[in-house]
Amino acid sequence: MNHKSKNRLPYFLFFLLFAVATTACRSFVERKNYFHPRFECFAEPGYRNSKDFNHYIEKIWQPLRLVYQAENQKIGKSKIVFVGNSLVILFFPNLLQKEFPGESIANRGIGGDMSETLLARLDEDVLSLAPEKLVIEIGGNDFIQGKCLSLVQNNLKAIVQKVHSKNPNIEIYLLSVPPTRVRELNQIVPVYNLFLSQVARETKNVEYIETWDLFRKENEPSLKDEFLRENGDPLHFNDKGYEVWGKRLRPYLQNPK
Repeated sequence: MNHKSKNRLPYFLFFLLFAVATTACRSFVERKNYFHPRFECFAEPGYRNSKDFNHYIEKIWQPLRLVYQAENQKIGKSKIVFVGNSLVILFFPNLLQKEFPGESIANRGIGGDMSETLLARLDEDVLSLAPEKLVIEIGGNDFIQGKCLSLVQNNLKAIVQKVHSKNPNIEIYLLSVPPTRVRELNQIVPVYNLFLSQVARETKNVEYIETWDLFRKENEPSLKDEFLRENGDPLHFNDKGYEVWGKRLRPYLQNPK
């Protein structure tokens, strides 16, 4: 979608993604502590609860993909594509237009998306738009589900490889997963972010963009109060957070490398 396009996403999808996020957060606090002595990571497709995963695919993931496929057929191409989970989809068109005026940008985020589900939809939802620049923020939901770190890392590498097998000149920007108000998530995410920075160092046309330092409280690994959403959402930041994303990303997306 270019900067003049209207957002036609059904509003019920946004309510559903918040419901998924809230349920996932409770489950994480109760069961998914990577540093607990009895923790066992999950290396299977989907969620530990297959019924919940099937419900997510049927009610959120697949309906939104149908919307994106229709939009892709209409617009044909987009110079810049944002893709990832609910943090990406909440970068609403008005916010994107504010931060990147005049740019041709498509948002292909899906709430609840994990590295494996992003990999599965990458060709149709993203690469069909022939982007020149691709911004990816993914991984948090994998850790909410207790996925094995090596599995998430391999999925991320596969995403990068699939993009560059389509076009090695696509510039990939890996956004760090930001801090939240979920302690267990904040423990494992910095390990993953270090991995993202390593991938960028070792891979041509891949940049790692650090934002953890901008969102973190000065003396603890937690989301700053100024970025909390009014509803107390522990996982997603507010519009001020998107201004931080915009400021950090503009030199990469608006200026030549």
